Amino acid sequence: MKDTESALQMREHGILDIIETIPSMLWSASPTGEINHISQRLLEYTGILLESFLNLGWKKIIHPDDLDETAKAFSQAIETGESYSAIHRLRRADGEYRWHHAKGEPLRDPYGKVIQWYGLVVDIDERKRAEDYLRDTRIELARASRIATVAELSASIAHELNQPLMSILGNAQAANRWLNAGTPNMTEASLSIKRIIRDARAADESMQHIRSLFKQEPVVKNEASVRDMVRQAVRLVQADPNKCGVHIDWSFDENLPKVPVDHIQIKEVFINLISNAIEAVQNTKISPLIKVRAAVTDQDQMVIQVIDNGPGVNDQERIFDAFVTTKAKGMGIGLAVSRSIVEAHGGRLWAENNSDGGARFSVALPLSSMKGAPINV
Repeated sequence: MKDTESALQMREHGILDIIETIPSMLWSASPTGEINHISQRLLEYTGILLESFLNLGWKKIIHPDDLDETAKAFSQAIETGESYSAIHRLRRADGEYRWHHAKGEPLRDPYGKVIQWYGLVVDIDERKRAEDYLRDTRIELARASRIATVAELSASIAHELNQPLMSILGNAQAANRWLNAGTPNMTEASLSIKRIIRDARAADESMQHIRSLFKQEPVVKNEASVRDMVRQAVRLVQADPNKCGVHIDWSFDENLPKVPVDHIQIKEVFINLISNAIEAVQNTKISPLIKVRAAVTDQDQMVIQVIDNGPGVNDQERIFDAFVTTKAKGMGIGLAVSRSIVEAHGGRLWAENNSDGGARFSVALPLSSMKGAPINV
């Protein structure tokens, strides 16, 4: 028995000698968690005496905000025999707090019983501060992206609202002229009033969408006609005097099946893609041409393509990143938002260059979905 105790003591002294020669801050503790040795490097770093350290003095050098979590992690390790790990701020001898990672592992006898704990403390201050800075930067970028996204969507929807409102004004003036003519033309006046009702309903629908957008309410997918959404998108884009001169070939098969979507959001995607296509072909030496095609694939989805004969796309993937734009006054959010909308519908949006010149943007939308299912963009 005495030989065994003597061997253990010699082994312990040997381990302690090794601890003092390792260029790191090390510690050891009893099976019940009482600190029984601190390396000289750790004592010099903290500036406290060994006796103070052994009498729970280690709690005084840990930042108050990190003490509870550290103590909890240490107690759990002692109770379970599992590895100890805690990240906290440790006070240096000069009073400065720096981030450290404390680790500990149990030493067991041949029967698995914990007979001692050994651990080390590693300075990770620079890494931790770099991680915190990166995290804060990402939060700021995400916030800026959300603000820019809302701004881009708002501008797009404001454009959509402006068209029916201007149409309402024009038809109201027309109706007034027909009614006040020498011989009132009731037929034309009635047609103008019907157009006013149509555009007023479109404006109200857009307002409902804006309200749900800013309330962050989940939108609802319902069966919608791609042909109707593209027709409305073309009408709204061509209402812009700067875009009305470009011919858009968008003839569709009337028997195309409907797709389960939030039709206002998907219509915004088509408005964005068609507007981009028109801007791509403007000021070119060739006769501009925009084509919009739709077809059902054998993968239970519909693919809608917006094709132009402009200069094409340099980077077919990076253009979908936020804040990447080739426009002098662009925000670089339109395509990023459009892809987010399409992907929220379970679809895909990608870009390719045509073999004969120009670019082709494809939107793939699934044909099957539970009607009324909520989606979040």
